Amino acid sequence: MTLAPPALPGLVASEMHTGGRRLPDRNGFATALAVRALRHRGHAVPPAMLAVLERCRSVHGGFGFWPQGLRPHWAPALPDDADDTAIMALELYLAGRLTRDEVRRTACQRIGTRRIGRLPALRPPWLRTGVFATWSRLAGGQDMVDCTVITNVLALLTVAGLEGIPGADTSMALLECALDWAGDDDARASSLSPFYPDAAEWLLALDHAAAIGAKGMPALLRRALCTRWGQAAAQRRHAPDHAICSSPYGLAVWRSPALCAVRCSAEGT
Repeated sequence: MTLAPPALPGLVASEMHTGGRRLPDRNGFATALAVRALRHRGHAVPPAMLAVLERCRSVHGGFGFWPQGLRPHWAPALPDDADDTAIMALELYLAGRLTRDEVRRTACQRIGTRRIGRLPALRPPWLRTGVFATWSRLAGGQDMVDCTVITNVLALLTVAGLEGIPGADTSMALLECALDWAGDDDARASSLSPFYPDAAEWLLALDHAAAIGAKGMPALLRRALCTRWGQAAAQRRHAPDHAICSSPYGLAVWRSPALCAVRCSAEGT
């Protein structure tokens, strides 16, 4: 039997599924999505959950998937990433645990300087250079582009008053082109976010970004909700076995009935 990583008050439980195995996990990412669901629907966020997000901050200033010192033994060491940084920094700022200067510095240094400089030879037609990269690595190289990640980044930039930094307009244009390309095709929609196996998570990110005031997001959300996959998303994301994230293109998938329960409770469903 594989033991779960050490408990930390406030952590939201999940499971990692890969190769027929189910490994218990408690990570900052699922916790951050629970924090967002509560705050977005006007509910109080337990301080212990915000403390989890604070502990996910690395010595480099960005944020990662697990709290510092609580990465499971089966998980590889990962650098900071744009998604965790965007989601966690935004929530900590809105909760008063990061100052405006701190959140702006984090957004610029750990996300704004990391943009796609080269594209692979084989690529979908919506992909383009200049958009924000997923991982906090050196700028100018290749990296995976994820539409849900970019949506979360643009929400953070809006809250931080950084909508005009290089890469923001290009990233928004990419989202529009990606949605055009996906159309009603569920498989295409799912492929837009390599780290999110279910496009329902992109819709949640779009809904949040629209509510936070990100430019162009309300129209993009309306378009996505008119697609067949968009109309089916609400039912999928409420299922306990809903996949909340994954390694690239679903080799390892995370599920969190606990997060689904928080979302349903927050929405009153």
